[in-house]
Amino acid sequence: MSNVPFFESEKIADRTYKIKNAFTGDIDTFCYLAEGETGALLIDTMYGFGDLNAYVKTLTDKPVKVVNTHGHWDHVGGNFHFDSCYIPVRDINTFQGYIGFPKEQLFELAKNSAKDEYKDLLVLDENFAGTHPMKVYPVSDGDVFDLGGRKLEVVDCGGHTPGHIVLIDDMTRICFAGDVCNGNTLLEFDDCLPVSVYLENLKRLKTYAPRFDMMYGGHEIFDSSIIDEGIETAAKVIAGTDDKVKETGMTGKDICYAYKKNDDGSNEGGHRFNMSYDPERVTVDDVRGKVIR
Repeated sequence: MSNVPFFESEKIADRTYKIKNAFTGDIDTFCYLAEGETGALLIDTMYGFGDLNAYVKTLTDKPVKVVNTHGHWDHVGGNFHFDSCYIPVRDINTFQGYIGFPKEQLFELAKNSAKDEYKDLLVLDENFAGTHPMKVYPVSDGDVFDLGGRKLEVVDCGGHTPGHIVLIDDMTRICFAGDVCNGNTLLEFDDCLPVSVYLENLKRLKTYAPRFDMMYGGHEIFDSSIIDEGIETAAKVIAGTDDKVKETGMTGKDICYAYKKNDDGSNEGGHRFNMSYDPERVTVDDVRGKVIR
């Protein structure tokens, strides 16, 4: 029995919980549990530190389905504690690419992320599942998860990844947003959609905004007006009127940020939204003839 507090949860609305790893230091990654009368939905699964399946059973006795907002590891790592999952159809290949990722490497990542008081308490046990083939069901725009007296609708909003989705819960007026729109929205990777496509998807998401007040994301939480800031910023990038702050991206290539940052990591000018992007992938014309996954 591990003495490490892998998880903690907070009730954010009726039958709705925000879950995070309790033992980690600087990593702020969230997933969410929505419960209905006959079933429950786990939205994202974080890195895979700890047996999330076992923890979720302490919050609900309903059968649980897993859905991922997109295919990145910090949102799907815990999937491997479950038998199946729902993933946006255009992100399935990304998820499948993690099959074979060794649990020993995951364990080392957990130790490096742990608070000092927990580093020596971590052991490589059942809390770290090895990746393995599993049942994957595609999910697309307009799909609905019926939990019994509560329905969550899938809305496409590609950009950060090609298939990124959000889920709208009319009962709580919450949009479960993944990484779709936040203070550090990453559009710098080779499989990100061009900024111009992301802008159009944000505009479409804006038409759903009357149905929700809050956007509970994978790393940050905002009210729905963050969409307006995202639309404004993406438009500036396309027009070439953003700050164009040059940096080295997470994969080592040259990228830009739309706004300058303060020393504490916050955005200058009071901007809540910011985005990184590849200056060679701003419009569809920039990537014409290249592969957009």
